[in-house]
Amino acid sequence: MTRVFVSFSVLALLAVGACAQTPGTDTAPLTATGVVEKVVYVAGQTQPCTAGVMKTSCLQVRETESQPWELHYFGYEGFEHQPGVEYRLRVRGTPVANPPADASSVRWSLIEILDQKPAQS
Repeated sequence: MTRVFVSFSVLALLAVGACAQTPGTDTAPLTATGVVEKVVYVAGQTQPCTAGVMKTSCLQVRETESQPWELHYFGYEGFEHQPGVEYRLRVRGTPVANPPADASSVRWSLIEILDQKPAQS
């Protein structure tokens, strides 16, 4: 009986671990409603990336100027990136109920553009 319980526990932990979100730009703490707002910096250039099986271009984002750039695969609703322009944005993340396996569990949208300037070389 103990072996069955231990085996079941190990399997349950593996299943939970497999569903865990990987660290990245979607890790801001959520409120009680599941909605989060944060400020992000967006680089002047996108980077080639692969979202699922599709090759595309991803935004490079970070939450502070001292952090390294991270790829943001799904963009921000209401935001149109212009090459050669750096941005500071206030964005809102809203949980997505039952997202597809190859999609984000958070839908990100633009609240406002706080700053924009020509990209530094």
